[in-house]
Amino acid sequence: MNSWKKGFVLILMLFTAMAGTGCALFVVAGAGAAAGVGTAQYISGELKQAYAAPMDKTWNASLTAVEELKMKTTEKYIDNLDQNRVIKGKIEEKKDFQIALEALAKDVTMVKVRIGVFGDEEYSQKVQEVIAKNLKKP
Repeated sequence: MNSWKKGFVLILMLFTAMAGTGCALFVVAGAGAAAGVGTAQYISGELKQAYAAPMDKTWNASLTAVEELKMKTTEKYIDNLDQNRVIKGKIEEKKDFQIALEALAKDVTMVKVRIGVFGDEEYSQKVQEVIAKNLKKP
């Protein structure tokens, strides 16, 4: 095989491998501020969505979403390195909730939402939608 074909095949295989592990997220991170990066994933009761926004802006958007949805906060946590932040509490139906934020890069933040022990995909989607809406505000 020609050397350029080998290189092309190698790059194609590398990109395919990265897409399967979620690393392709950084390729599309420039899609615009507050835009969801990649596809939301609902796995094991947790809805994950990456946003092209820095941690502070995403944190504020999440706190505002909690207020707008009348969720009662019982705990807020920021780790020592400020790479992870968590909001915990209860929703009106007396189910526990957790919104966990993880800084993936300077301007990319992963938001993970879990409602109740086993998850509530519909309510988690509502929370993610309000967070996305708040990120679009100036």
